Amino acid sequence: MFRLASLLCLLPIAIHACECQTSYSACNEFGISDLVFVGTVESIEPIFLSRWNLASRAVLQSLNDAYVEAKRHPSDAALDRLKEICLKNFPDAAEDIRAAKTADSVGSLFYETLNHGMRVRFKVRTLFKHDDEAEKSYDVWTPFGDCGIDFQTGETYLVYADNDEASGLLSTTRCTRTRRLTDAGEDLAYLYFRKEDKELSARLEGFATTDQDYQLDLTKMHDPDSVKSPAPGVVVQLRSDHLTRYTETDNQGHYIFDGLPEGAYSVAAFAGGYPVKPKLLAGPRSVHLDAGGCSQQFLLLPKN
Repeated sequence: MFRLASLLCLLPIAIHACECQTSYSACNEFGISDLVFVGTVESIEPIFLSRWNLASRAVLQSLNDAYVEAKRHPSDAALDRLKEICLKNFPDAAEDIRAAKTADSVGSLFYETLNHGMRVRFKVRTLFKHDDEAEKSYDVWTPFGDCGIDFQTGETYLVYADNDEASGLLSTTRCTRTRRLTDAGEDLAYLYFRKEDKELSARLEGFATTDQDYQLDLTKMHDPDSVKSPAPGVVVQLRSDHLTRYTETDNQGHYIFDGLPEGAYSVAAFAGGYPVKPKLLAGPRSVHLDAGGCSQQFLLLPKN
């Protein structure tokens, strides 16, 4: 994403890399989010903050030029020129912009806009979770900079949003599982079962690994996307009194079972070639799943 290195050059911007303290699985992200839906972007404001707006650089340059001119050669005409450009790009702040007495005051309003980020209006396609009455559209804010999401007008997304109690605004960031619908297959599987029948929507997932120290990399607030020394092509068996299912681990050693009822289960790993050659590698391990809940289980395999 472009950076405002020269914009309002007399008021330098501090740019910080985005650091996500936590990451969650689809199941856990759903649990902590206030709003989850699939929606298509109808509009983005202010549009010049969008990475994909080709006119952004020209707008930023004109703002910078007008600001520098108003600072170097203060006059009512220079200040009015700066205000005119800002009014075109920040219509929501029109009253404050018109009331500004100096170029610095206008600059401060600009930075307030950056702090607020971009307001993205979505047309709702499918609603998975909401606390209040369902709406046909939602305004969701995302930060400007590395923590913001590069939404595109006309593109469709799976959105996980939180409601700020102080401001009443919905927001989402790059640290959530919000992503293009095209890239959200794993999440959509869980959300489908959850929407159709919560009692049959539990998820069990995990990894098969030969790393004996895998637990050292795990934290309570972090759901890993990968593990060291993954074991691909392992057959994972899930059993209860009422069902038996199988799947194979992918190239990252990852496996998932969806659409499960509440109950007690056992999970075990077998070498490829099962059931012709039923070689047990790990387990069986007992697991209890709550209705609509999720569990992550790691299967430690022998290195040979």
